Amino acid sequence: MDRSTALAVAQEAHKAAAAGKTVKDCPYDADADSPEQRFKARYWTLGFEQAQEDSAGR
Repeated sequence: MDRSTALAVAQEAHKAAAAGKTVKDCPYDADADSPEQRFKARYWTLGFEQAQEDSAGR
């Protein structure tokens, strides 16, 4: 769980947003016992939200 992992997960989310997925399609579990799953869910969601803002012209 480091910066490169966070960036990679956020990039996955950008690709998912571009493919028409929704935030509910996150492949990671924000409520999991695993800290790694929660970390990835957080950065996937942040990346997805950023992708949506970017596509809205912000």
